[in-house]
Amino acid sequence: MEGSLQGNRDRIILEIVKLLLRSEVAFQEIFSRYGEGRIRFSAVEHWVDDKGRSLLFNLKEQCHALFREKPKGSERQNEWLLDLVIGSIFHEAMKLRENLYQLEIYRPRYIQYRRSAGATDYEKDYIKRFERIIARAEQGVAEGMEETRSLYRDAMAQLIDLFKENAEDPFWVRFLLEQEILLQKVYGPKRTREIFRLLFGKDLLKAYHIAGQSYLESGHYDLASLYFSKSLRLDPHHNDTFLLHSLSRGMSAYYQNSYPKALSCFGKLTALKWSLKATREQLQRVEEVCRKISVEMKEEKGVRGARRADSLAEQIGKML
Repeated sequence: MEGSLQGNRDRIILEIVKLLLRSEVAFQEIFSRYGEGRIRFSAVEHWVDDKGRSLLFNLKEQCHALFREKPKGSERQNEWLLDLVIGSIFHEAMKLRENLYQLEIYRPRYIQYRRSAGATDYEKDYIKRFERIIARAEQGVAEGMEETRSLYRDAMAQLIDLFKENAEDPFWVRFLLEQEILLQKVYGPKRTREIFRLLFGKDLLKAYHIAGQSYLESGHYDLASLYFSKSLRLDPHHNDTFLLHSLSRGMSAYYQNSYPKALSCFGKLTALKWSLKATREQLQRVEEVCRKISVEMKEEKGVRGARRADSLAEQIGKML
C-alpha cells in the first residue's frame, strides 16, 4: 500500500515537472513577443489566469495540493523549494498579466480622455494620476518580464538537480526519455544532450535498459520492446537485453493477436541462457501465454501452431 501511494505521488510530481516545463516554453514565446514589441494581453491568458484554465494556475494548484497538505516537515527540501518557486512564478505572472491589461485596455482610454479633458482641477488631477498609473504599469511589465525570466532560469537549473537525484528511478527515467522533445524546447538540443550525459553517461544505454525493464514490469510491452530495441542498437551483443527484447516483443504480439509472431519471439527465449535475476515471474507469464495460444489455435484448427505453442510452454517450464 505504501509503495502504491509513493508511486502515485511520484507520478504527480512528474506531472508538476511537466507542467512547469510547458509553462516555461509558453513564457519563452511571451518574452519573445515582448522583445519584438508585439505582446498582447490575449497572449498570456493560456499561460496564467485566475479561473483555472491556464498552465500556471493548474501548476500552482497541483503543487499546493501535493506539498502543502502534507504534515509539516515531511517534504524534502527540494520539493519545498519547488513549491515556493512555482508559487512565486504564478504571482509574478499574475502581476504581469494585470499590468498588460492596464496598458492594453486602459491606456488608450486615458489617452482619449487627455485629449478631451476639461480644465477643472479634478480633471487635471485625473490626468496626472492616470499618467502615473500607466507609467507604473509599463515599468511593472518590464520588471515583471525580467523577474519571471530569472525565476524560470533558476527553476530550470533546480530541475536538473532533481533529475540527477532521481537518475536511477524508473519513473523519472521514463519521463525524461518520453519528454526529450519538451526538454529540448526548454534547454535546447545541445544542453539536453549534456544533461542526458550527466545523468546516464556517454550514451543512453543505461537509461534505455531502466525504462525497458520498468515498462516490462508494468505490462507496457510495446514500450518495453521499443526501449530494449534502442538499447540493442547501442550494444547489439548484450544477451540479457536481447532476451528481454524478445520477451516484450512476444507479449506485445500476443496482445495484438499475432500468434505466429509471438511464438517466434518466445522461441528465442529458449535458445540462450538467462543471467538475469527476478525473471521467473516473466517466464511463468510466457508459459501461461503459450498454453493460451495453444488452446486458441486448436479451436481454430491450427494444429501445427498449437503443437509449437505446447512445445514452447514445456521448454519454458523447464527453465523455471
